[in-house]
Amino acid sequence: MVMFHVRTAICIILVHLLIKFRLHFLPESVAVVSLGILMGAVIKIIESLKLANWKEEEMFRPNMFFLLLLPPIIFESGYSLHKGNFFQNIGSITLFAVFGTAISAFVVGGGIFFLGQADVIYKLSMTDSFAFGSLISAVDPVATIAIFNALNVDPVLNMLVFGESILNDAVSIVLTNTAEGLTRGNMSDVNGWQTFLQALAYFLKMFFGSAALGTLTGLISALISFLLTQIHLDLRKTPSLEFGMMIIFAYLPYGLSEGISLSGIMAILFAGIVMSHYTHHNLSPVTQILMQQTLRAVAFLCETCVFAFLGLSIFSFPHKFEISFVIWCIVLVLLARAVNIFPLSYLLNFFRDHKINPKMMFIMWFSGKITFNL
Repeated sequence: MVMFHVRTAICIILVHLLIKFRLHFLPESVAVVSLGILMGAVIKIIESLKLANWKEEEMFRPNMFFLLLLPPIIFESGYSLHKGNFFQNIGSITLFAVFGTAISAFVVGGGIFFLGQADVIYKLSMTDSFAFGSLISAVDPVATIAIFNALNVDPVLNMLVFGESILNDAVSIVLTNTAEGLTRGNMSDVNGWQTFLQALAYFLKMFFGSAALGTLTGLISALISFLLTQIHLDLRKTPSLEFGMMIIFAYLPYGLSEGISLSGIMAILFAGIVMSHYTHHNLSPVTQILMQQTLRAVAFLCETCVFAFLGLSIFSFPHKFEISFVIWCIVLVLLARAVNIFPLSYLLNFFRDHKINPKMMFIMWFSGKITFNL
């Protein structure tokens, strides 16, 4: 793990230099990805000269991302979330997350299928095309948080894109699983209306079940922290134990929701929101500061590792590039994002006091495209 620690340390110094010299034109995420690419090239050269072999050590495994790196990022974003902005815009966020993601999935999936049938790009089946469209239509919350925090964008704009990136996880999972179900033949004996109802029921379970599980876990943590003070087991006298209990409840909803096929991202986000509103005030002053600073530091390290590994992956395994497929995917994503953002924004402006102006629409459109591809 030597190279892992060295790379992380260099990334921290790089981010510090970006902040110190106010290089706002270069987002931290882009700088870290570039550094990852550079270090990947160095490791590849060292391996080719047979001086060392860090291939297995530097391999980015999916479980590392989903179990170690992603939960702290999402929980910290919920714990430090400006709850007023989030819930004031919950209607708009839900519309973009649900209908916007569905629109994007159908535009991208349909475009991929028809272009494949016309032999313009690599040919995929209809179900594979829509599964791909569903997966790529989920805006990445890690990239959203990192880039928007670096640029200090308008809080409402930040909340609209960030909220969408969190909630559309459930929509993307529903659409992808529906397409996979059609491929396996599980829905071959039902008509289109029944398929729609099954998908809707699955989405409602995913969306509200994940949110309810995260909320319940947060409320239980607040209740337990309060009851312990009433029965003379006050953990506030030992901040290290109190902090340990908070970490357990922070991670618990993610593991539970993934274990019962719900969205861990949504569950841990809502747990963070509830715990910051209720449990945080039951903590001792020392643990309150410790919780905030530790979460911020761990989330920063996890984000840095994700983007560094992203750059490093260029040299980690062989790639088969379908140039026409990549180019047309980018075009379709841009088109899908435009068909999603602009009509829904104009519709929402009839009901919003804080209007979504054309500049905000453009940033939402293009930022979604960026975070798709990151």
